[in-house]
Amino acid sequence: MSLCELPEWVPLFPLPNAVLLPKAILPLHVFEPRYRTMTEEALAGNRHIAIALLRPGFEKKYHTLDADVFPEVGVGRILKEERLQDGRFNLLLMGATRARLVSENKDRPYRRGQLRVINPSQIQPETECKLRKRLRALLATEPLATIARESNWTQLFACSSFSLSDVVDLIASVVVQKPEDKQCFLAEACVEARTNCICDVLESVCSGLITANVPRPWPPQTHQN
Repeated sequence: MSLCELPEWVPLFPLPNAVLLPKAILPLHVFEPRYRTMTEEALAGNRHIAIALLRPGFEKKYHTLDADVFPEVGVGRILKEERLQDGRFNLLLMGATRARLVSENKDRPYRRGQLRVINPSQIQPETECKLRKRLRALLATEPLATIARESNWTQLFACSSFSLSDVVDLIASVVVQKPEDKQCFLAEACVEARTNCICDVLESVCSGLITANVPRPWPPQTHQN
């Protein structure tokens, strides 16, 4: 049985620069008529929406139901909604699971997808212990330690309902900036690979922060003419 049970058809929301990872929260402003309809029907149902990243070159087909999307999607549940007077919506969508798009239904103004849940791969206890140790050591090292405290990342390890997969997804939702990189992260089911990836990213971020804080000599070197 999947860790997350989905209905047969899930509303599909293709976007050019948004990727939803499990446990992360994505704010959305819904204004197009077709997606207002999608939101209305999602709210009347089980509140699920799948976020799909549009492939490069989508522009000519954006207003159709045929723009190409990456097959791995982030399925979220509407956590909070604000219905505006003119029919638009502000939503907070909380990531529930990864999934792969198997087929589409286009008999409505918006797209719907038949999805297969991508469950995190199994990981050996000793391997997980090593990965957690590496990640926590990085988050305890300045200047990352300050960011980790302000972002409450260190508290994630104390939450029994959060798996290692959940922890690295939440951190990745913040530190992985480019949509195409985040899409690669979404597509990866292997927890070990994702953890090592985010550790490498954190090491790079830490190195960059340290370099940025190195005092510059004064006066600066000048060019002679």
